[in-house]
Formats: sequence, C-alpha cells, structure tokens
Amino acid sequence: MGLREDNAMGARLRLRKAEPSDCMLLFDWVNEADARKSAFDGHTIGVKEHRAWFGRMMDDPNQAQFILLEEGIPIGQARLAFEGAKAEIDYSISSAARGRGLGREIIRLLIREAREEYPQVKKLVGRIKPSNAASYDCLMKNGFEEAYRQLEYDF
Repeated sequence: MGLREDNAMGARLRLRKAEPSDCMLLFDWVNEADARKSAFDGHTIGVKEHRAWFGRMMDDPNQAQFILLEEGIPIGQARLAFEGAKAEIDYSISSAARGRGLGREIIRLLIREAREEYPQVKKLVGRIKPSNAASYDCLMKNGFEEAYRQLEYDF
C-alpha cells in the first residue's frame, strides 16, 4: 500500500495505514462530542469496548483503516469496509482541524486510495445522518450521488 499525498489547500496531506499505536488516538477522536452527534449510535464508547473493536478491525481483511496526516501530524481518520465490489466509507476530522475543508480532502484521498489499491471496489457508499450537512456536502462535492433515503419512527 503506497502513501497517498497531495498539496491540497496549501498543506501537505497524506493517508497512511493505521498502526496498532493509533488505537488510543482513534478512541479520543470517536468520543469527541461532534463525532458522537454524527454517529448512528451516539453513545460514548468505553476504552475496553474500543480496544476490542480496534483489535477486530485491524485483523479484519475486509476493512482498511487510515490516518490523515497534515505535515506529519494526525488530524483525521478514514476507513473502508469491503463487501464484494462495494466499500462503505467512514471518516472524521479531529475537532482541532475541523472547519477547514479537510472532510472534502480526506474523501478525495480515500477515493484515490480505493481506486488504486483495491481494484475489486467498484462502488463507494457513504451513509450519513440527515442532520450531518457538512458530510453530505463533502460527499456530494466528491461526486457521490444520493441513492435513497431511509425514514424511521422511534417509539
């Protein structure tokens, strides 16, 4: 797997594969208030639960986890979950780096990574909550198209 680099928005950005030492970094990011608000399951994630998930994810050949670096500093994460010719994407930008258009850039780099390193993937899928306008905008600006809407009723 090669590193994907780009000089986007005047800053050097690149994706690298996640390493075992990234476990607690991802734990901190997943529990940020905005990340929990955007998640489909908004509960705070405990350390034990996260470590178990991280171990399973790192061992799963159907997932690829990446860290977004800006000039060598981790500022976000992205993941591909493979299912046949389709891969669902998940991404987030750390709270310290939000508001700079980096969501659009991480998706662009992830598309390139999928195209070049995972030739079995023919379609990327991004699922987002209707309230997550920023992610919707990032996906649409990267060429994603809305395929369907799901409506739910809670009792």
